Amino acid sequence: MMHRPTWWLAILLATQMLGAKVASSNESLHLSAPLQPGMAVMVSVPGFPHGSRFEGSLAGNPVPFTADGQALLALDMEAKTGTLLLEVRVQPPSGKTVILRKNLQIPKRSYHVETLTLPVNKVNPNPEDTARAARETASILAVYQRRGGRVGFVDGFRIPVTGRFSGVFGSRRQINGQMRNPHNGVDIAALEGTPVMAPAPGTVALLGKNYFFTGNTLLLDHGDGVISLYAHLHDFRVAEGEWLPAGTVLGTVGKTGRATGPHLHWGFLVRGARVDPLLLPGILGTVNAGQN
Repeated sequence: MMHRPTWWLAILLATQMLGAKVASSNESLHLSAPLQPGMAVMVSVPGFPHGSRFEGSLAGNPVPFTADGQALLALDMEAKTGTLLLEVRVQPPSGKTVILRKNLQIPKRSYHVETLTLPVNKVNPNPEDTARAARETASILAVYQRRGGRVGFVDGFRIPVTGRFSGVFGSRRQINGQMRNPHNGVDIAALEGTPVMAPAPGTVALLGKNYFFTGNTLLLDHGDGVISLYAHLHDFRVAEGEWLPAGTVLGTVGKTGRATGPHLHWGFLVRGARVDPLLLPGILGTVNAGQN
């Protein structure tokens, strides 16, 4: 019997265990923009045949991909600086799994400090209002836990209403002299009754009527844990469960809830990561606001 050298056996064992190949020069990951804290970017994986399966992760956390090899990749506003590994495993209809890797350098991002004066009962509510606000917050958080569903983000986003940016994303808010949680959306001031439009296709996941803090509140589910929020609306023009094309009128600008004047609070989460709506794909580069 012929004896194989030890190095040959090691190579054979490694090949059987891995069953995957390193990406070739024409197979790569494409990001729509450099990623930073509080930002979402589109990731695409071109060059693979129809029917391929895509599984992604960022720093070990799952990133769901569409059947066409696209995903919305995001970092929370308070993500730390450093290097994060983006990895996508692609299984073509035939052949071995291909592993694509890209190291992302995450920079530091700083935020403004904003001072506000509001009615005392809206800042420090009584026990009854506190309990009510907790129930309303729970209904919003339940939507944030949604995953899967019909995807509506692959063509990017648009501004839901035109107006003056009166509150920027990530600002550390000092309300009546007390520091509060960072502002996790962008405020757009406009006349009461101005139509608010869907920035991308999505399913109406929640219509919250006259919530204590956010007033008339609407949430859209754009699929794969991508959720947008619209607060302080005057009224609603859609129903829960509806699938809406981009540009559909959701409701109108109001001043319901904790608001000192008519404006839209527009929030955005990607699988729990708080994202600046003004840095979404399709909006990035057209609006220079919400960042330093």
